[in-house]
Amino acid sequence: MRVYQSSLRLEGAAVGGENPLPMFRNSQHHREVADNGTLTEGHRMKLGYETGERFLPYRMQDRYSRERNELLIETIILENDQLQAVFLPQYGGRLYALIDKKSNRDILYTNPVFQPANLAILNAWFSGGIEWNIGQLGHTFTTCSPVHAAILKDHKGDDFLRIYDYERTKNVFWHIDFHLPAGSDKLLIYVRIVNDNNRAVPMYWWTNIAVEETAGARVFSATDEVIYIDHSIKGFGLGKLPHLPTVPDKDVSYPLSFPFSNEYFFQTPANNEYPWEAVAYEDGRMFYERSTSRLRYRKMFCWGNHAGGRRWCDFLANPGEGNYIEIQGGFAPTQLHGLDMPAHSEWDFTQAIGMTCIEAELTHQQDWNKAKSYVQQCVDRHIDEEEMLAIHHSLRTLAGKKPEHKLFHGSEWGELERLRREKLENRQIPPGFHFTVRQQAENSPSRDWQALLNDGRFPERGVHEIPSAWMVQEEWLDLLEASLQSARNQSWNAYMHLGVMLYENGKEADAIAAWETSLRLQPSVWVYRNLAEAMNRKGLSEQALSYWERAFQLTHSFPDQALAEEYLNLHIGMERYAEAWRVYHSLPDAFASSDRIRIIVGAAALELDELAFVERLFLQEFAVIREGETLVIELWYKYKAKKLAKARNEPLSEALIAEAKVMFPPPANIDFRMIGE
Repeated sequence: MRVYQSSLRLEGAAVGGENPLPMFRNSQHHREVADNGTLTEGHRMKLGYETGERFLPYRMQDRYSRERNELLIETIILENDQLQAVFLPQYGGRLYALIDKKSNRDILYTNPVFQPANLAILNAWFSGGIEWNIGQLGHTFTTCSPVHAAILKDHKGDDFLRIYDYERTKNVFWHIDFHLPAGSDKLLIYVRIVNDNNRAVPMYWWTNIAVEETAGARVFSATDEVIYIDHSIKGFGLGKLPHLPTVPDKDVSYPLSFPFSNEYFFQTPANNEYPWEAVAYEDGRMFYERSTSRLRYRKMFCWGNHAGGRRWCDFLANPGEGNYIEIQGGFAPTQLHGLDMPAHSEWDFTQAIGMTCIEAELTHQQDWNKAKSYVQQCVDRHIDEEEMLAIHHSLRTLAGKKPEHKLFHGSEWGELERLRREKLENRQIPPGFHFTVRQQAENSPSRDWQALLNDGRFPERGVHEIPSAWMVQEEWLDLLEASLQSARNQSWNAYMHLGVMLYENGKEADAIAAWETSLRLQPSVWVYRNLAEAMNRKGLSEQALSYWERAFQLTHSFPDQALAEEYLNLHIGMERYAEAWRVYHSLPDAFASSDRIRIIVGAAALELDELAFVERLFLQEFAVIREGETLVIELWYKYKAKKLAKARNEPLSEALIAEAKVMFPPPANIDFRMIGE
């Protein structure tokens, strides 16, 4: 078995800079999740708990395009005589490819390009391979960010790979160990999460595996009971495979039977200690994965057999090369169920993945349960419960080993947390982690927080500079508040950060007071924006606009396009179309040509009959369209309805818009709907 560094050349679009604005969490920490009356009381427990949107302290990664060039991407290779695993340490440790050396065929779906799209918590995401999602609902915070990677040795002296990081939102540590013993035809994965703090934290984990989608791909797991998406109520229902009420005449164990994008979650019984999931193909191949009981639940996601879903597959790759389905494993019954990880606890599990040959006529027989029984036998034959348990116990004994032979350096936040604990709490980070990073650069993201820790003072910064990295951890809030007790430490910059931390932690009045203090010390566009956002979230649009006007007067040009986006959005929301159009034309070309700003201002163009602008919009391929977003499509229908109104000499009406929806299907390049009309 070998672990070594390499590189990969891919056609793609690089993820550029970050959006500097703090994106505050949803004030509703728990989502209201509808169900159609079929969920039991047990299924509704913790449904929606702690699943509200949350972003900070991370920054949005929304600076990318559809312009592709050849990219050189660093990789780490783990291989034995049977398999070769290719990891992308600068992109969350994604397992990009898992190649069967004998057939030279990939076990996973491997994307031939690198194309970011707006699908992750922080925006940028790419399809393919296996992604490790921790901390919060969605494609994880670090899915397009570097993580740490190191070589370690097992008890036999063989190399294995560890990727690891510190998760800043929940203040927990995690690592994943990858093993390929000599002769093994399956990749062994050991995951450990450590909450060594004095308080419980909401926890989330889903291993997201992309596999090839074919016409005959069929999905199996240990149970036929699933929680499924009921689009009619925008919520959940409980049913049994292979037929669900949403598509009663189709066998939806074949994902392409869905005429819309969908997912279902297998409700693995509690007494099944080694859950599994498999995808059987019509050519006699079968992908399988199995785990220990902590990773209890399983999921299938597909884009569906409809225009919007097929568009997404092509959009994320090349036309005809993007067809995949996701099979996932997680801690909770669905991804909209929450759970708490107790204080001073460790959670771990082991997962094995591989490919085998099966008799396709048995996996594709009409009776899904009979086919499932055969698939279960195949999975047991490759890794039974006794072997799974033995592997888990063996890999667990390596969890505390220190990763000294670093292959790749991730962020510096784990190291900063180590320093904070040592200085202020006289304690260490958990065993199994090693965050010492390369020498800190002058523009290091954590430099101001290091200064606060070492000198007791948050550094002064210029109001025209991009603000330093955000922080929301309570211990750092206490440290910043303590420093501001001294008059010599007071600065606009420190109070801006204090306000961000307070607002994110639900202390709205205190945050506004901190921002007002910041403005008294020195006005800045950044703080005016935060106050505008606070007012806007309360529905006080006029007050929000007032803050924005003062920000604009202060600079007469925005130092970042994200400020222009939000300013324009507010004008559109207030139906100030002429003013939005004027502001748009005052922007520098670099801002005015951005996807998001053009989409925002499209509504103003249509209202003002600037139809040439709108028509060009419909020809464009946008990079930053959000999953399920219909803004451009709604613009299309309204545009067509206005044409009808003019031709018939009648006013625009909802009836005309409804008629336009029937008469004028949107062009493929703007159709990203998850379901049809």
